[in-house]
Amino acid sequence: MHYLRAVVARALAIQSWVEKAEKQSLLTDTLDLSELFHPDTFLNALRQETARSMGCSMDSLKFVASWKSSILGATLQVKVGGLKLEGCSFDGSRLSENQHDSPSVSAVPSCYMAWIPQSAAGCYAPEECISLPVYSSGERLRVVTNIDVPCGGNPDQWIQTGAALFLRQQ
Repeated sequence: MHYLRAVVARALAIQSWVEKAEKQSLLTDTLDLSELFHPDTFLNALRQETARSMGCSMDSLKFVASWKSSILGATLQVKVGGLKLEGCSFDGSRLSENQHDSPSVSAVPSCYMAWIPQSAAGCYAPEECISLPVYSSGERLRVVTNIDVPCGGNPDQWIQTGAALFLRQQ
């Protein structure tokens, strides 16, 4: 029964995505990738469309995310909401340790995601961020992508906490 509910919920969500696309607002609204059956396919389609609009190969692009603002130099970008974080907390500017009364899984602010040229500077300096996996669910079975999250240095600390992002908890 749970499976059927999930299928119906996603089918209804896809209907709203189609309406947004018809109104030309799909890439300007905040999107919840957990509403898709295959969010990695959506991100790859964004990559293909970016390469087409820039007139370059897909292999010459890199994936970036920003919690600061929209991504400079990105021809196409999406604002993604609904991400969950386990293992630590994130306020939009840097990771922090969970407190004894912190929830084990917490919501993170919306972020912008885009594909930009490999030669372009990323949104964060390599030493101030950590690449965290984004799993389709809290079961950590399928990785959708990896995104850089600002951590203020010492990425090993966050590896030890098992920090990871999820599209949905279950």
